[in-house]
Amino acid sequence: MASTAEPRRRLTPHRLLTFGAALVGRPAALGVLLIYAGVWLAWDRGNIGWGGVATVLTLAMTIVIQGAQNRDTAALQAKLDELIRAVEGAREDFVELDRKETDEIETARAQMREDAESG
Repeated sequence: MASTAEPRRRLTPHRLLTFGAALVGRPAALGVLLIYAGVWLAWDRGNIGWGGVATVLTLAMTIVIQGAQNRDTAALQAKLDELIRAVEGAREDFVELDRKETDEIETARAQMREDAESG
């Protein structure tokens, strides 16, 4: 019996960065930051100062901004996927293009340019 499971994809820097960005954009990341700030405050109250407050606020804003960007990107991608499916003659192999590696995306873009120039 042949296995129908998808082959394991190798871990690449692109996949690692994408996973990290998705992880940082989750609400739980803000909770982890608050726990970190609480432990820092309890352990070393004398050294937190304005620099420590600025560090914690900067990290908090990074988490909030990353979460908003992840949400907006996912919504935009869903809308584009729906448009590709709705347009007759559109190539549906572009629907899952956002899940591919950067070099695969560039190859697809080059193919699109060639197709546009030739026809």
